[in-house]
Amino acid sequence: MSPASIGAPQGGIDSLAGLVALVTGAGQGIGFATAAQCARRGADIAIVDLDHGSAERAALALQRRFGVRTAWAGANVVDAEAVRTAIARCEADLGRIDVLVNAAGIMTPRLATVADMPIEDVQAMFDVHVRGTYLCSQAVIPAMAGRGFGRIINISSVLGVLGLPFRSGYAIAKHAINGFTKSLAVEVARQGITVNAVAPGYILTETLQARLDAGMLDYALYADRAPAGRWGLPEEIGHAIAFFALPASGFITGTLLPVDGGYTMRGDPGEAIGEALPAEALRHLRARFFAEPAGTA
Repeated sequence: MSPASIGAPQGGIDSLAGLVALVTGAGQGIGFATAAQCARRGADIAIVDLDHGSAERAALALQRRFGVRTAWAGANVVDAEAVRTAIARCEADLGRIDVLVNAAGIMTPRLATVADMPIEDVQAMFDVHVRGTYLCSQAVIPAMAGRGFGRIINISSVLGVLGLPFRSGYAIAKHAINGFTKSLAVEVARQGITVNAVAPGYILTETLQARLDAGMLDYALYADRAPAGRWGLPEEIGHAIAFFALPASGFITGTLLPVDGGYTMRGDPGEAIGEALPAEALRHLRARFFAEPAGTA
């Protein structure tokens, strides 16, 4: 591929206009926020989610809010045939897939030691995160390579960087994502495809909000560990992913970007530096910096 074949972005250096982004697991949470950030920059959006109804509602919400074209399909990303069918449907509706965001994932079903964690829990997390990412990437690469352009962005985690106890299954899956990202990046670099990963810290998604409400997580404990003194917003992860999707980001590949308020940078938690920002204050950050909501409700 020559530099001349890259083409100029249609709407400026930070625009995704003229591109089609497919986001898995985008019925809610980080996936939906990512789809919204891409749509906000002009990309047409394809959504693949385990819940067909959630995929449809999310796609229609983005279509109404941003005026972009959308497509959707219900599929389990661990099922190879379902993945191929869903992606083919989205390609038929929107013409092609330029950007793939592998955001489908599941949380650790329970906190347990390695001695106590059922291997079925480990396998389930590996299947969704790693097998799903692999199958979706495998499905889009040939067409991307044929056009000489593509962006693949995977979702890692701070647990793919740090060693935290009682979450070994999730950590295995996220470390595997990091290795896959680097290996694939080398394979496809000269075909005009970049492959990067984002490692979110503690993010106030619907799922983690429910765990906070149920007393399963302590907001202040994790907010205090991060130098930023707060949890992150789904939109902030979506913003980082949209950056990797830009045509202008073509010289960045094989990279793992922590988006964690400095969580992984800090070693011993030590003493807090100033006051942590309360969870209630995050809605003001959202209103100030992001036009779209974190969910479709």
